[in-house]
Amino acid sequence: MATLAELAREHTGLDEEQVAHLQDLVGSCGLLADLSFADVLLYARSSPSAGSTLVILAHVRPTTGTTLYRADLVGQVFEPRRRHLVDRAFNESTIVDGMVRVGVDRDIAVVAVPVNRAGETIAVLVRERLRPEGRPSSEQERTYLRVFDRFAAMLERGAFPYRYEERLRHRTPRVGDGLLLVDDEGRIEFASPNAVSVLHRMGMHRGVVGARFDDTGLGSSILRSAFARRTAIIDEIEHGSEVAVVSHCYPLLDDDGQPTGAIILVRDVTELRRRDRQLVSKDTTIREIHHRVTNNLQTISSLLRLQGRRLRSDEAREALEESIRRIGAIAVVHETLAQSADDDVAFIDIVRPLVRVVEESVSSPLRPLTFEVDGDAGVLPARATTTMAVVLTELLQNAVDHAFPPGSDPPGSDEPGSGDLAPGRVGICFDRRPDGLTVSVVDDGIGLPEGFRMEDARGLGLTIVRTFVEGELGGSIELLPAPGGSGTAAVVWIPTARLSGVRDEAQEPVA
Repeated sequence: MATLAELAREHTGLDEEQVAHLQDLVGSCGLLADLSFADVLLYARSSPSAGSTLVILAHVRPTTGTTLYRADLVGQVFEPRRRHLVDRAFNESTIVDGMVRVGVDRDIAVVAVPVNRAGETIAVLVRERLRPEGRPSSEQERTYLRVFDRFAAMLERGAFPYRYEERLRHRTPRVGDGLLLVDDEGRIEFASPNAVSVLHRMGMHRGVVGARFDDTGLGSSILRSAFARRTAIIDEIEHGSEVAVVSHCYPLLDDDGQPTGAIILVRDVTELRRRDRQLVSKDTTIREIHHRVTNNLQTISSLLRLQGRRLRSDEAREALEESIRRIGAIAVVHETLAQSADDDVAFIDIVRPLVRVVEESVSSPLRPLTFEVDGDAGVLPARATTTMAVVLTELLQNAVDHAFPPGSDPPGSDEPGSGDLAPGRVGICFDRRPDGLTVSVVDDGIGLPEGFRMEDARGLGLTIVRTFVEGELGGSIELLPAPGGSGTAAVVWIPTARLSGVRDEAQEPVA
C-alpha cells in the first residue's frame, strides 16, 4: 500500500509542507474516529492535469464503533459527482453534512470538514457512519460527538492539527483508554467510565465531575501548558511506585484562538512500566554477566601466558599463543556486549579491537604489517557475533602465518632471496547485501601453494573456520588467488537467514 506522501505526489499538486500538515492530521485521525464512532477518510483533490478527481489519502477506523468498510479505501479515486458533499466542502471551504443512500436501504450520515492551512483548503476530512436512529442514546456518545464538532470547527479554521504537538515514543492514549472533558477554568465537565477508574487508582475516590483537574493527581502543569502554548501536551505521572498514568491534553480553541476547554486522554501504563523496569534489570544483569565473562577470559589468557613462559618447546608456546588469541577474540565480543544496550551490536565495533589484538601479536619491527578495514557488516545478533569474531581472528592469523612466513619475499620484491622481511598488507572487506554478508580477508603475500585444495586443508585454523562458517552460520568459504595476481583472498559468505533479527544500520533508511 502506498504511503500518504506517495499518493499525494502521484495524484495531487500539494507541496511538501502541505503534505507534512496532512501527515500530522492523520496522526490525530484515530482520536477523531473514536470521538465520532465513525470511519474517518481524508480526501485530496488531484491536480487539474489529472482531471480534478478526488483521491483518498487516509482511512482510519474507530475503536469505539463499527466500521462501515471491511476493505481499506486508501488510494481509491472518485469523480466529484460521486462524492458531491466532499466536492462542496472543497468548493465552499465550509463544513457540509448530509445523508447519502448506499444500496437499497442503507443511509450514511456524512460530515465533510475542510482542512484549512494558510487560508487554503488543501484536503477534506470526512466522517461517515450509519444514519443514527434518533438522538444519541447516552451522555458519553453526546459528549464525544460535541467534542468532535469542536475539533471540526478548529480544522475548518486551520487551528488543528496543532503546530508543535508532542509525540510519544510508544502508543499515545486513545479515547477508549479514558477521557476527561474540562472547561476553560479547569473544572471537569465529563469523565468516561475508564477515566474514572484510572482516577480511582490514582487515589481520587470522590466525585469526578465538577471537581478541579488540579485535584485529580494527574498534575496541574499539563493543562496550564496546553492552554498557554495552544498545543497538545503529553505528561506521565507516577503515583508512588504502584500506578503510572500517561496523559495527553488537547486544548479546544475558539475563533480567536483562545482556549475554551480541553480533553485529556488518560492511559494506565502501570503494567508497561513494571515490564520496563524488569527489562532494565535483566539488561543490567546480562551486561554484568558479559563483563564477568570478559574478566574470566582475560584471567585465563594471563594464566596461559604464564604457562607459556615456562615451556621450552617452541611448538608448545606457539600453540598457547594461538589459544590466547582465540580467547582474546571471544573476550572482545563479550566486552562489547557488556557496553551495549541490547544483544545486537555493530560488528565494526568488534572488528577494530580484534585487528589491534592480531596486529600487536604478529607484527614485527623488521617487517611491519598493515591492516586495513573497508565496508560495514552492519548490526549482528550476539549469537552470530561471537562466531564471526573467531572466524575473522582465524583468517587474519592464517593470512599472517602463511602469506608472510619468516624469510619470505613478497612477489615483486627488489631483492629476492635476501631473507629480509618486507612490508605486508592485509585487507578486511565487508559487503552487506539483501541476500547476505560477504567478508573478504585479502593479503599481498606469497600466495597459495601449487595445487592447493580447500577440502584437503588440515590445519587447525582452517578447520575451525570451516566448522563455524558451514556448520553454525550456514555459509561458505573459499580461498582464491587475490585480485592482481599476488597474495590470497579468503572469502566468507553468510546468508541473511542466519543473521535474522539484524537491523542493518548501514543500509536501513532513516525515517
